[in-house]
Amino acid sequence: MKRVVLILALAAFALPAFCQKSAVDDVFDRYNGKEGFTSVFISSKMFSLLARIDSEDDEFRNLVTRIKSIRILTIDSATNISGINFAGELLPKLNRTGYEELMTVKEDDGEVRFMIREIGGRIAELVMITGGEGSSIVSITGDLDLKTIASLSESMGIEELEGLEKVKK
Repeated sequence: MKRVVLILALAAFALPAFCQKSAVDDVFDRYNGKEGFTSVFISSKMFSLLARIDSEDDEFRNLVTRIKSIRILTIDSATNISGINFAGELLPKLNRTGYEELMTVKEDDGEVRFMIREIGGRIAELVMITGGEGSSIVSITGDLDLKTIASLSESMGIEELEGLEKVKK
């Protein structure tokens, strides 16, 4: 009986830790659907439908079966929203919660950072954050590797991700 009570008590304290949202989830939740922001979510169902397309391209089929979701959040350029910088908001939190920086690209008007979260030696999430003018976030989850992500960038036209297959960890 004491063991059952102990297990239940441990479960009660551990459950909230597993249910906590990531910092990326918090930012998406905060700005999703608000005026001046564009949010895109592509679900695993969409990727499973794409995998069914009668295609001879095995690389494409492999790519879409490994992606769980893609989320994109941007500040609309036509709005007068200022003072929001996703990089400044997210980076301190990501560094503390198991994300590692993969690459940074700095330009005159801002920077692009690539952060990854690994589980069992595989990339479970890639987060691309742009700071400065035109702040945006792209989160890709699934069972990923850099070649898969670079292939995705080619097929979807995401220029910032194109050189990732050359990055060695």
